[in-house]
Amino acid sequence: MNPAAGALAPAPGGLATAPVRRPEAADRIRVFLLGRLATHCPTRDVVLPLTILSLVSAGGTLAAPVLQSRNPLLLMALSPRLPFLLLAVPRVGLVPFMAVGTVRLCLADPFHFRLGRRLGRSRHRRARRAPRLVGRRWARPATAAAVALRPNGRHLALAGAVGLRTPVVAALDVAGTLLYLAGLHGAAAFFR
Repeated sequence: MNPAAGALAPAPGGLATAPVRRPEAADRIRVFLLGRLATHCPTRDVVLPLTILSLVSAGGTLAAPVLQSRNPLLLMALSPRLPFLLLAVPRVGLVPFMAVGTVRLCLADPFHFRLGRRLGRSRHRRARRAPRLVGRRWARPATAAAVALRPNGRHLALAGAVGLRTPVVAALDVAGTLLYLAGLHGAAAFFR
């Protein structure tokens, strides 16, 4: 502010031009960062299906007040969250509950596994320089047990990252999902 002028004006000699980077420098930085991040970022074939399933699940959650009394099986198919699964138990038979629940809960699992596999490969490439993990010998059996006990996205991504074989993970995923749903159905029927 120039007090003599009583207005906002630059003082004489107060303007300094900012240094301007050459466009080539910005391009080099952009290419460097994108090259480094490209190995860590999931691609559309993983992100798009997970996004669509998340949007369907959000729509089912929004429609829950209407669907819980009219069509609990559709609510379960749209959004297989624990409260909606428990609400469906008294109104849905065991076979439809297990069939719809297994299909819907296992629908996103291959994409989580592929995401973990990609992240595991990028970490493995850098492993030559990184120190070995403590307990690495137990990583695969512990991850297999986690997938069998509760197959969710986190455990399946971890299974992909530690390098479990795809048929083993698929079998553990389906068996764990069936066990989880049978336990929910039995517990909800027991407490009715």
